Amino acid sequence: MSNRLILLTLAMVRLGSPSLLKAEEISPADALFFETTIRPLLIERCFECHSARLGRQEGGLALDSFAALTRGGQSGPAVISGEVAKSPLLTTLQSSPTPPPKVPAHVVTSTVLGNLTAWAGKGAPWPESPLPVATTAEEISALREKAERHWAFRPPQQPTLPQVKNSEWPRDRADYFILERLQANGLAPSPDAERTVWLRRVSFDVIGLPPTVRELDDFLADPSPEDEACARVVDRLLASESFGVRWGRHWLDLARFGESTGYDRNMTYPLAWRYRNYVIEAHNHDVPYDRFIREQLAGDLLPADTPEERDRLAVATGFLVVGPKTQNESNLLLYRMNAVDDQIDATCRAFLGLTANCARCHDHKYDPIPTRDYHALAGIFRSTRQFSGAQTNVRDEDGAAWPLGADATERLRRMAEHAAGAAEAQKTYLAKVKIRNEMREALEKEGKDWKKSPTPELQVAENEVQRHQGLVKAANENPPTAPEWAMSVSDAAEMINCPVYEKGEISQPREAVPRGVPTLLGLDTPRIPADQSGRRQLADWIASPRNALTARVAVNRVWQHLFGTGLVASSDNFGLTGTPPSHPELLDDLALRFTQEGWSVKSLLRSLLLSRTYRQSSSSNPEGEQRDPANRWLWRQPPRLLEAEVLRDTLLAVSGELDPAPQQGSQVTDISERQSNPQQREIGRRDFLVNDITGDTRYRSVYLPSARSAQLDALMLFDAADPNLVISQRKSGVVPAQAMYLMNSDFVWQQARLTAQKLLAMEPAEDNARLRKAYRIILGRKPTEREEALFLAYLSGKTHTPEASLISWSSLAQALFCTGEFRTAY
Repeated sequence: MSNRLILLTLAMVRLGSPSLLKAEEISPADALFFETTIRPLLIERCFECHSARLGRQEGGLALDSFAALTRGGQSGPAVISGEVAKSPLLTTLQSSPTPPPKVPAHVVTSTVLGNLTAWAGKGAPWPESPLPVATTAEEISALREKAERHWAFRPPQQPTLPQVKNSEWPRDRADYFILERLQANGLAPSPDAERTVWLRRVSFDVIGLPPTVRELDDFLADPSPEDEACARVVDRLLASESFGVRWGRHWLDLARFGESTGYDRNMTYPLAWRYRNYVIEAHNHDVPYDRFIREQLAGDLLPADTPEERDRLAVATGFLVVGPKTQNESNLLLYRMNAVDDQIDATCRAFLGLTANCARCHDHKYDPIPTRDYHALAGIFRSTRQFSGAQTNVRDEDGAAWPLGADATERLRRMAEHAAGAAEAQKTYLAKVKIRNEMREALEKEGKDWKKSPTPELQVAENEVQRHQGLVKAANENPPTAPEWAMSVSDAAEMINCPVYEKGEISQPREAVPRGVPTLLGLDTPRIPADQSGRRQLADWIASPRNALTARVAVNRVWQHLFGTGLVASSDNFGLTGTPPSHPELLDDLALRFTQEGWSVKSLLRSLLLSRTYRQSSSSNPEGEQRDPANRWLWRQPPRLLEAEVLRDTLLAVSGELDPAPQQGSQVTDISERQSNPQQREIGRRDFLVNDITGDTRYRSVYLPSARSAQLDALMLFDAADPNLVISQRKSGVVPAQAMYLMNSDFVWQQARLTAQKLLAMEPAEDNARLRKAYRIILGRKPTEREEALFLAYLSGKTHTPEASLISWSSLAQALFCTGEFRTAY
């Protein structure tokens, strides 16, 4: 393999890739963990004694800023830079079985220690808040008044189209707003990208796959004007079934899609795949986004014209069920409230861009969400029954599944009758056995050998036993076919108005609050009938075009997926701690256009993909770098790393191995069914599932198993979404382990060999022709003169036998796989 290693080294040294913007030091997920878990903990349980702002610094220690934390008090720093896990803040709490002096006993729980340890393990990220932390009732009230005037909570206003100097440049309304800001900042847009670059970019963005050589050739040969040629490409891609795979995966990140419960008792979700497929199909059919919201929150409550539509709507509500669950929690009420907290978090962050779960313990410190409103939402979800299909002898209240099919009710009736008949036959059989055994015992007491000379009465009893044994066997034969099953929800038998739990403690219930929606976001609050959960009303409230957040959040995420950063960079935080929009008028214009054009994601995408802003080259220039190094005003198209799934799918597509067909079922389902006892369908139990999950398949990566704590390493290495969290924007970074994977993975080498075999089977057989073909297949372009000379020199003398030729061309293909260019959309 020496040739292979030499070539990889040459490729990495000489085939440089354009530089990418440096990732933020604190990821959005880490910042969210701090804001929702660590900062509230410090406020509620530490500031009473350790807050500089409140003038309480016992022992000289304050805990309301990172500087104060590292400065420490009389005993030295509370956190030691570079050794956070060994810092006194943790070691003091961990080392003693009882709380240290002055520390309230309720503070030192395993959950608190676990959260602090997790925070320390991340390097103690402490994002600086643009607002002071509210700690008193007066401060909270004043902050809420300010929040009500926040731009994101005001209805979008239709802006006037800006006047621009170069009126020939724009193609879409969005272009006018971008060009106006560029001109105001002394910048000019970049030239259009070359056709090959634009085609590769748009293919990755719309379907998650590179263009084929034929698609490249057709586009390059198209004599139509640029606008028409690009429009044909975009229309073709939007009509592809692969569109739903690509954009459905974006939504699954937000839906915290996982195929197991997670946590200590990690039970499988063998039916989660149906929700996954629902999301993909909904995107392919361009289900209007407001309808998409209603289906996921209240699909079971919507009217359905056909049984098939009823089933589809039931599956849609899997959104509320696929999240993580604490199956090992012995306190049923706490289990319920944890599940409700997950549902509130997913609903508010995915649809509204707000972090509402801060209000579980107290009025939200930054946004207008009082704890009463949080518990009003909690009542909606506590009045909702879950059908998760995950059974365990520890927590199986939600273990049932939802039946599908037009004849589901009849099937269930026949199954019940069959089970009742079998049970009755068994009961009668056991009664006959008892009579027979009593006769045998009576004969034995009389000293008679009933085996040698049974009495006529015993013989009759023996015959009855045999006859009923046959009846039991017959009763259990040919059971009715069960219906198909799904994860879903329904309104519970009993509606619940949730009490406000002081500081989130279920042992401290206060007054109950009526079920309802957030009251301080500038919308009328719907009335919820006493016999309804309120999910339908909540869904309508979120999906209303009058809701100032919903459309803005949605279009901002579409923009983010196309340009790397949203118009609002904090795409899951539109509250006061979020970043203001870079182009507020454009954001409003897109939001209003989105709702006015029927909430069509495909229509919005088509407009943006055909804009001149999207068509720009990603090449840098000195003036742009000097005036706007972060590219805030979009003077060029930002290069973006391919996500983990797109990278894997691209490797398979290039090698010719990709199976693009939609998949039914899941590895998790197949592996789960091998366990005969449903209560043992647990990840990690007897190495169950973890060792059986494999990425050695040829279908699209969205169909790979997504069990919590059993994610495929190859995907996580390239920053795949964590299914435990609502992920609005994935981390995107380059680490050495990624290069090591691309150089040493058997999977990557196998795709390189298959690519080489394809190249060697092509005509003409000259090395230079094959090299150009390799570049077009793998990178979508021709090699430069320098690259061609480098590789031809490498191939010289290494293709004298078929095996040597295969190894050499495989190494060449793998070298191109290892380049930054291969895993980047420019």
